[in-house]
Amino acid sequence: MRFRVVIPILVVLAGAALGSGSAPAAEQQRSATTVSAAADAYVSVAARRRNFGRVRSLVVRGRPAARTYVRFDLSRVDGAVTRATLRVYARVGSARGFTVRRTGSAWSERRINYANAPRPASAVAASGSVARGWKSIDVTSAVASGTSSFALTAAGRAGVRLASRESGGTRPRLVLELAPPATLIAAGDIADCDPSHGGDEQTAALLDQLPGTVAALGDLVYENGTAAEFANCYAPTWGRAYARTRPTPGNHEYQTPGATGYFGYWGAIAGDPAKGYYSYDLGTWHVISLNSNCDFIGGCSAGSPEETWLRADLAAHPARCTLAYWHHPRFSGGAVGGDAMMLPIWQALYAKNADLILTGHAHNYQRFAPMTASGKRDAKRGIREFVVGTGGHDHHPAAAVTNTEVINDTTFGVLKLTLRGTGYDWQFVPVAGASFTDSGSTACH
Repeated sequence: MRFRVVIPILVVLAGAALGSGSAPAAEQQRSATTVSAAADAYVSVAARRRNFGRVRSLVVRGRPAARTYVRFDLSRVDGAVTRATLRVYARVGSARGFTVRRTGSAWSERRINYANAPRPASAVAASGSVARGWKSIDVTSAVASGTSSFALTAAGRAGVRLASRESGGTRPRLVLELAPPATLIAAGDIADCDPSHGGDEQTAALLDQLPGTVAALGDLVYENGTAAEFANCYAPTWGRAYARTRPTPGNHEYQTPGATGYFGYWGAIAGDPAKGYYSYDLGTWHVISLNSNCDFIGGCSAGSPEETWLRADLAAHPARCTLAYWHHPRFSGGAVGGDAMMLPIWQALYAKNADLILTGHAHNYQRFAPMTASGKRDAKRGIREFVVGTGGHDHHPAAAVTNTEVINDTTFGVLKLTLRGTGYDWQFVPVAGASFTDSGSTACH
């Protein structure tokens, strides 16, 4: 047995203070992007059925009433919006300015008029006094993914004239400050107190260099996931990333009854010990850690507690991009094959357009094409599975099966995922001295 000097009780207390509902924060620089108006027009009570969608100046006036509509397409914005500033150019200003209001987006630039225009809703912000030139208004509270539409209404009798998108360089725009992409580092099948299995020290060195949340994909310490094994053999290596790790249990954890070594080490981070599944948000992504040790938690079939919880969790978190991970792979080729017990779980994820599944158990690396739960290739809605049992214990021979894209069964390493607002990038990062890698990018559904 190999023993490493640790103070396990202090580690557990430090981690438990974090709670289980939020992901670790990262100190990264925010970025900004500017989106020009996709459509704009004004409507006037003095010409109730006339369209002003081709004009170079947009009118906002109290009497006779005229209001301006501006719509922005944010579907290609790749990141979480932390601040949104509406920028408009005033050709003619006024002392009282205008009010920015939410409004529906189902209007046509070439057909909108006073009679058919959507009714302005609640106020977002007031411009205050407007002088000739650029005016900036904070509209963060009203900006969401997809489409944002505003109605500008007069704050007084006098009006303002604003440059429309037909005016070129002075067209309306949204300046968006974006949170940086989130990073998830994943691998399973990691540490062992047997000194002949030392790859975890090499993969832990990668964690030291790679910022981001760590998904530990089960079988975290061999042979039995005892408290002593966690303290003496996991904590000194991968335990260095304890505060930013979000684990899932493997079958070796349950070789200690109730996986008490695992749940005792992780505390609240690992969720309810009777369940072992939980979820959290990471950047714009919703991430779900599930328990594939079905016999110990009431099963994983349709209608089981875990499957029922998962469907409710997905309904409560309708993110554009969703990722789930657990230990036993649904699909795998070689010495360790796939297991159908998580098929209902995959079906629940597929029904809500999830994008990624990460697993371990097979001590190798495998990447699959997007698939349905039954293994049918589905480029439009299928979920891509990665098997990343490369945390350091040993290797299992791998073999290509249906929809295999890449396999490697000789290299320890971790999978680095860059989770963007509209997609993800993957990169397998090998340990020092190894050359195998795999990388690519895919958009979310």
